[in-house]
Amino acid sequence: MKKVGLLVCLLLFASACGASSETVETATTVAPATIVAPTTSVAPTTTTVAPTTTVAPTTTVASTATVASTSTVAPTTTIFKPSIPDISYFSDNKSDQFLVDFEDIIAGHPFVGQRSPKPHNDAQVYFSNSDPRWEQAVKPSDYPAVYAVADGIISMAEGENAYYNVRDKTNYQPPWYHVIYGFNLHFANKNGEKLMFHYSLEPYITLHDKPRDFYKQFLLVEDGQRVKKGDVLAYMYVSPFEERITGPNSAHIAFNLMFENKGPWDVFPPAIFTEEVVNQFHEIYSEPTEGWNSSSYGNDWDRARGLPPLMGWMIGASENPFANIPLDVLIHDGIKDQELDGSALISPTSLAFNSVDLIQQFEGTESILTDQFTMNENWRAVVGVVGGPIQISFITTENYGGTREGTLFSVNQGMSFQQN
Repeated sequence: MKKVGLLVCLLLFASACGASSETVETATTVAPATIVAPTTSVAPTTTTVAPTTTVAPTTTVASTATVASTSTVAPTTTIFKPSIPDISYFSDNKSDQFLVDFEDIIAGHPFVGQRSPKPHNDAQVYFSNSDPRWEQAVKPSDYPAVYAVADGIISMAEGENAYYNVRDKTNYQPPWYHVIYGFNLHFANKNGEKLMFHYSLEPYITLHDKPRDFYKQFLLVEDGQRVKKGDVLAYMYVSPFEERITGPNSAHIAFNLMFENKGPWDVFPPAIFTEEVVNQFHEIYSEPTEGWNSSSYGNDWDRARGLPPLMGWMIGASENPFANIPLDVLIHDGIKDQELDGSALISPTSLAFNSVDLIQQFEGTESILTDQFTMNENWRAVVGVVGGPIQISFITTENYGGTREGTLFSVNQGMSFQQN
């Protein structure tokens, strides 16, 4: 069943304010041991034939000694490369290494599955275009580091596609495009196929005034390279505002789990992190560090609005990397997560108004009929909704005793966060 979150707040007209109403779509892994076969050296053997002496009556023959040749076998060393584990390993052995440092990001959203109001095929973390650290950066290592979340092998596109990958949006109105870079990390297998942790680094710029290989300097790895958890794989270029594409488009990294050679929707939530990491991620995507009105705001931020701590929300059975079970929340092994509640809850503070201005509030995920209340002041209603369909109506009783009913807000099925 799809979960619908609702919060309605009635505010004093003079002091009420609202956030942006844009719709927008955020264990330690033990490295396999390297085994070195013991060195074997065959000791040399020497065979000595005792001297033979024959004495003639008038002749003495000197003794003759024959020594066998010495043979030594050179030592040999065999190095066994660590194997790539099955994805089931990560159901209980979660990684404590996130792909970026939390202090470097300002917002995010988890993987939003096919059972959600508005599905999206990856999770994302966002960066501030006004952060002085990135504004003053002069070399790639001055920008946010991107880490290996587990041991594995790097897989990169051939040629320049690894550092000059055009995302064509010319079928949009108005048409646009941007250039990204990235790679995959083969860290696990699933059903005998390579499973990748996908890194898509998207600064949301066109590179029209930069060389085509501009992003190449931000990549520290190459195809086929074996890496360990915690290794720095790349740096995320965060541009100044004047380079960024106009509109609510945020510099971000998209990430998910995907097979090596399948379609863009044959993907899984990146649910390989410890609860501590997930909770840190939730702190940021539930309350962006620069607020919902950040100058770096992007439409996609709202995909996480009101969601509980998780890495996957409202996923179908085919999107569960650990078990063929649909889930509202995915954090653990894909099985015990069935006990978790995925209801989206929207707090008054997330709608960006002062609690002292609150006159009435009601919320829930089912049909609600409030108690009757009297309003003697000018008022405004702020409605926040995750999901749908939903309709909010009000019944007004006039002073003379008559009543009238009107619709305050409505939203259709298949919608993400809405505010009005």
